[in-house]
Amino acid sequence: MLSSISLRHMRVFVAVADHGTFTAAAEVLGLTPSGLTATIRQFEDVAGTPLFDRTTRQVTLSATGARFLPTARRLISEFEEALGDLDALSKGIGGTIRIAAAPSVLTRILPGVISRFVDEHPDARLRLDELNAGEVHEAVARNEADFGIAGEWHALPDIAFSPLFSDRFGVLCRPTHAFAKRSAIAWSELADQAFVGLGPESGTRAMMAAQGSFAGEAGGAVGGAGGAAYAGVDPAEVAASPAVKRAAALGLPEAQMALRRANASERAIERVAKAAHAKRAEDAKNGGRAADGSGSTMIDPIAQLRPIVETSNTITLAAMVAEGVGITVLPELAARVADLAAPGKLAFVPLCEPIRKRPIGIITRQSRSLSPIARIFLAMVMEQAPKMDLPAAIEWG
Repeated sequence: MLSSISLRHMRVFVAVADHGTFTAAAEVLGLTPSGLTATIRQFEDVAGTPLFDRTTRQVTLSATGARFLPTARRLISEFEEALGDLDALSKGIGGTIRIAAAPSVLTRILPGVISRFVDEHPDARLRLDELNAGEVHEAVARNEADFGIAGEWHALPDIAFSPLFSDRFGVLCRPTHAFAKRSAIAWSELADQAFVGLGPESGTRAMMAAQGSFAGEAGGAVGGAGGAAYAGVDPAEVAASPAVKRAAALGLPEAQMALRRANASERAIERVAKAAHAKRAEDAKNGGRAADGSGSTMIDPIAQLRPIVETSNTITLAAMVAEGVGITVLPELAARVADLAAPGKLAFVPLCEPIRKRPIGIITRQSRSLSPIARIFLAMVMEQAPKMDLPAAIEWG
């Protein structure tokens, strides 16, 4: 049976082909000529065809042997490479690391770490995948990445999130915009601005909402029916990624629950936006005071940020802002990445009242340990990244 052919047969076959005689090949391999001859005969018997044409003076490859020789060389090479990878992994000096991360992390945080890492570990290989927060969590959960670096997302089974740093949200606008001359901008000042933004799959809108009026920071949003619209809704699940929707369609209970909550949250945001618009119209009739005469109403500013253009790509978003389509809101590190796409055409101004931040962390599987080389790289990220001179106000830890 062909399944009885082993790597030993391959090595003997290639040695005979390279050296031209059984005696020379046996000497190189440290075998007896009779033992090597028996191995070749066994190989030929199993294959059902001669691999060599023999004469009294020389041994040459048969037509079948000549065709099979490149395959044999490849199989031996791949096997030796695999053994080398296994040895490197066991010693923590090599192997492949698969990392899924947010665009701002890949652009601003990892390059400096990787530069040092490849110098110290030239046998290691890295695979980097640029994904949004939800996709990073899902890639780690599906074992498509050894670990991820991104923002928090839906709670997934077996996934752990360890905070690494946070950066504050701010406005990205053209340098000629009135906001560009400010040192800080209140969220409420964004209400009447043309706004462009990342779509719900990015997680940015959900992240802002989770830290804002949903958490009670903005004075109860619109109150009454508007505030009640959020009852029982997890703000971290405002947006469901396409992967969650596909998983829900397959009948996975966790994904179906996440999708139901996402749809409920999206409807809640729409209701608050409509209530906010109605409140503003009513207050305008009353000279800027609430209908009950108590002063201006407090409206959740995030609920009013309804994009006239949505995109899933930060670079595209930067191009929209640079062309004057509107302003946008981004975490500072992401804004600095966007600035690379339109240098000199964008300005970033922090937002306040309230200050809201994006937490970025390490995403791992609780039930799966990292390889030695992945642990080395991750330790280097945590040790080296806080020392970087980054063009953003980042809080580490």
